[in-house]
Amino acid sequence: MYSAFPLFNTACDLAHSLWKPLIKEGDTLIDATMGNGHDTLFLAKLLLGFSQGTLHSFDIQEKAVEKTKLLLESTLPSHEGRVHLHLESHDNMECHVKDPVKLIVYNLGYLPGGDKTITTEVDSTLKSIDMGMRMLDKGGVLSITCYPGHEEGLREEQALSQLFQKWPPDHVSVSHFRLLNRRKAPSLIIVQKAI
Repeated sequence: MYSAFPLFNTACDLAHSLWKPLIKEGDTLIDATMGNGHDTLFLAKLLLGFSQGTLHSFDIQEKAVEKTKLLLESTLPSHEGRVHLHLESHDNMECHVKDPVKLIVYNLGYLPGGDKTITTEVDSTLKSIDMGMRMLDKGGVLSITCYPGHEEGLREEQALSQLFQKWPPDHVSVSHFRLLNRRKAPSLIIVQKAI
Protein backbone atom coordinates (compact mmCIF):
# COMPACT_ATOMS: atom_id res chain seq x y z
CA MET A 1 0.00 0.00 0.00
CA TYR A 2 2.80 2.44 0.88
CA SER A 3 5.60 0.98 -1.26
CA ALA A 4 6.17 4.25 -3.16
CA PHE A 5 8.25 5.93 -0.43
CA PRO A 6 12.04 5.96 -0.83
CA LEU A 7 13.33 5.73 2.77
CA PHE A 8 10.83 3.57 4.66
CA ASN A 9 7.16 2.61 4.60
CA THR A 10 6.52 1.43 8.16
CA ALA A 11 7.93 1.76 11.66
CA CYS A 12 9.45 -1.71 11.21
CA ASP A 13 11.21 -0.64 8.00
CA LEU A 14 12.67 2.35 9.83
CA ALA A 15 13.78 0.17 12.74
CA HIS A 16 15.55 -2.27 10.41
CA SER A 17 17.45 0.56 8.72
CA LEU A 18 18.64 1.81 12.12
CA TRP A 19 19.80 -1.62 13.33
CA LYS A 20 22.07 -2.35 10.36
CA PRO A 21 24.97 0.04 11.17
CA LEU A 22 24.78 -0.77 14.89
CA ILE A 23 25.51 -4.52 14.82
CA LYS A 24 29.17 -5.58 14.88
CA GLU A 25 31.29 -8.72 15.22
CA GLY A 26 30.63 -10.64 18.45
CA ASP A 27 27.52 -8.72 19.54
CA THR A 28 24.76 -10.26 21.63
CA LEU A 29 21.27 -9.37 20.42
CA ILE A 30 17.76 -9.99 21.78
CA ASP A 31 14.43 -10.14 20.01
CA ALA A 32 12.23 -9.79 23.08
CA THR A 33 8.96 -10.51 21.24
CA MET A 34 9.63 -12.92 18.35
CA GLY A 35 6.05 -13.21 17.04
CA ASN A 36 6.13 -14.71 13.54
CA GLY A 37 9.92 -14.45 13.47
CA HIS A 38 10.47 -11.66 10.94
CA ASP A 39 12.66 -9.52 13.22
CA THR A 40 14.49 -12.63 14.41
CA LEU A 41 15.24 -13.56 10.80
CA PHE A 42 16.37 -10.03 9.95
CA LEU A 43 18.70 -9.92 12.98
CA ALA A 44 20.01 -13.44 12.33
CA LYS A 45 20.93 -12.52 8.74
CA LEU A 46 22.86 -9.47 9.98
CA LEU A 47 24.60 -11.42 12.74
CA LEU A 48 25.53 -14.37 10.53
CA GLY A 49 27.48 -11.94 8.35
CA PHE A 50 30.05 -12.08 11.15
CA SER A 51 31.92 -15.09 12.47
CA GLN A 52 30.84 -14.46 16.07
CA GLY A 53 27.75 -13.15 17.83
CA THR A 54 24.58 -14.51 19.40
CA LEU A 55 20.86 -13.83 19.09
CA HIS A 56 18.26 -14.75 21.72
CA SER A 57 14.55 -14.56 20.84
CA PHE A 58 11.65 -14.77 23.30
CA ASP A 59 7.91 -15.35 23.11
CA ILE A 60 5.28 -16.75 25.47
CA GLN A 61 3.37 -18.55 22.70
CA GLU A 62 4.47 -21.96 21.48
CA LYS A 63 2.97 -21.13 18.08
CA ALA A 64 5.37 -18.17 17.73
CA VAL A 65 8.41 -20.28 18.60
CA GLU A 66 7.39 -22.99 16.12
CA LYS A 67 6.75 -20.50 13.29
CA THR A 68 10.08 -18.80 13.92
CA LYS A 69 11.93 -22.12 14.06
CA LEU A 70 10.45 -23.16 10.70
CA LEU A 71 11.24 -19.77 9.16
CA LEU A 72 14.88 -19.98 10.27
CA GLU A 73 15.29 -23.59 9.17
CA SER A 74 13.92 -22.84 5.69
CA THR A 75 15.88 -19.62 5.22
CA LEU A 76 19.06 -19.87 7.31
CA PRO A 77 20.08 -23.49 7.87
CA SER A 78 23.43 -22.29 9.26
CA HIS A 79 21.86 -20.46 12.22
CA GLU A 80 22.15 -23.31 14.74
CA GLY A 81 24.33 -22.54 17.73
CA ARG A 82 24.06 -18.79 17.14
CA VAL A 83 20.29 -18.21 17.38
CA HIS A 84 18.46 -19.38 20.51
CA LEU A 85 14.65 -19.46 20.71
CA HIS A 86 13.11 -19.30 24.18
CA LEU A 87 9.49 -20.11 25.09
CA GLU A 88 9.59 -17.46 27.80
CA SER A 89 8.29 -13.99 28.61
CA HIS A 90 10.54 -11.05 27.79
CA ASP A 91 10.41 -10.01 31.43
CA ASN A 92 12.49 -13.12 32.24
CA MET A 93 15.17 -12.69 29.55
CA GLU A 94 17.84 -11.87 32.13
CA CYS A 95 17.68 -15.51 33.27
CA HIS A 96 18.85 -16.68 29.82
CA VAL A 97 21.27 -13.98 28.64
CA LYS A 98 24.35 -13.20 30.72
CA ASP A 99 26.52 -11.24 28.26
CA PRO A 100 26.18 -7.47 27.77
CA VAL A 101 23.67 -6.84 24.97
CA LYS A 102 24.06 -4.47 22.00
CA LEU A 103 20.42 -4.39 20.81
CA ILE A 104 17.08 -5.40 22.31
CA VAL A 105 14.12 -5.34 19.94
CA TYR A 106 10.48 -5.14 21.03
CA ASN A 107 7.59 -5.45 18.58
CA LEU A 108 4.73 -5.04 21.02
CA GLY A 109 1.11 -6.14 20.63
CA TYR A 110 -0.31 -9.50 19.61
CA LEU A 111 0.88 -12.30 17.34
CA PRO A 112 -0.19 -11.42 13.76
CA GLY A 113 -2.60 -14.12 12.65
CA GLY A 114 -2.90 -15.39 16.22
CA ASP A 115 -5.17 -14.83 19.21
CA LYS A 116 -5.64 -11.06 19.54
CA THR A 117 -6.57 -11.40 23.20
CA ILE A 118 -2.99 -12.46 23.99
CA THR A 119 -0.96 -9.25 23.91
CA THR A 120 2.08 -7.75 25.52
CA GLU A 121 0.98 -5.88 28.64
CA VAL A 122 2.05 -2.65 30.31
CA ASP A 123 3.34 -4.18 33.56
CA SER A 124 5.51 -6.89 31.99
CA THR A 125 6.71 -4.52 29.27
CA LEU A 126 7.84 -1.91 31.81
CA LYS A 127 9.56 -4.61 33.86
CA SER A 128 11.31 -5.89 30.73
CA ILE A 129 12.40 -2.39 29.66
CA ASP A 130 13.95 -1.80 33.10
CA MET A 131 15.71 -5.17 32.89
CA GLY A 132 16.81 -4.48 29.33
CA MET A 133 18.49 -1.22 30.29
CA ARG A 134 20.53 -3.09 32.92
CA MET A 135 21.49 -5.71 30.33
CA LEU A 136 22.54 -3.21 27.64
CA ASP A 137 26.22 -2.60 27.07
CA LYS A 138 27.47 0.98 26.75
CA GLY A 139 26.27 2.26 23.39
CA GLY A 140 23.48 -0.32 23.36
CA VAL A 141 20.00 0.32 21.99
CA LEU A 142 16.39 -0.57 22.77
CA SER A 143 14.14 -0.54 19.70
CA ILE A 144 10.43 -0.58 20.58
CA THR A 145 7.65 -0.71 18.00
CA CYS A 146 4.34 0.29 19.61
CA TYR A 147 0.84 -0.46 18.33
CA PRO A 148 -1.58 2.22 19.61
CA GLY A 149 -4.36 0.91 17.34
CA HIS A 150 -5.62 -1.43 20.08
CA GLU A 151 -6.38 -0.61 23.71
CA GLU A 152 -3.46 -2.33 25.47
CA GLY A 153 -1.06 -1.12 22.76
CA LEU A 154 -2.14 2.48 23.37
CA ARG A 155 -1.67 2.01 27.11
CA GLU A 156 1.83 0.63 26.51
CA GLU A 157 2.83 3.51 24.24
CA GLN A 158 1.54 6.08 26.75
CA ALA A 159 3.26 4.38 29.71
CA LEU A 160 6.56 4.16 27.83
CA SER A 161 6.35 7.81 26.77
CA GLN A 162 5.76 8.89 30.38
CA LEU A 163 8.62 6.71 31.61
CA PHE A 164 11.18 7.84 29.03
CA GLN A 165 10.50 11.54 29.52
CA LYS A 166 11.92 11.16 33.05
CA TRP A 167 15.20 9.55 32.01
CA PRO A 168 18.38 11.68 32.29
CA PRO A 169 19.47 12.97 28.85
CA ASP A 170 23.20 12.75 29.67
CA HIS A 171 22.93 8.93 30.03
CA VAL A 172 20.14 8.05 27.61
CA SER A 173 18.83 9.47 24.33
CA VAL A 174 15.19 8.67 23.55
CA SER A 175 13.52 9.35 20.19
CA HIS A 176 9.91 8.67 19.20
CA PHE A 177 9.11 8.34 15.49
CA ARG A 178 5.47 8.57 14.44
CA LEU A 179 3.74 8.64 11.06
CA LEU A 180 1.55 11.71 11.52
CA ASN A 181 -0.79 11.21 8.56
CA ARG A 182 -1.60 7.51 9.14
CA ARG A 183 -4.28 7.08 11.78
CA LYS A 184 -3.29 4.70 14.60
CA ALA A 185 -0.15 3.61 12.74
CA PRO A 186 2.59 1.86 14.75
CA SER A 187 5.28 4.13 16.16
CA LEU A 188 8.94 3.50 16.91
CA ILE A 189 10.82 4.40 20.09
CA ILE A 190 14.62 4.25 19.98
CA VAL A 191 16.52 4.36 23.29
CA GLN A 192 20.27 4.82 23.01
CA LYS A 193 22.51 4.22 26.02
CA ALA A 194 25.51 6.54 26.22
CA ILE A 195 28.90 5.16 25.19
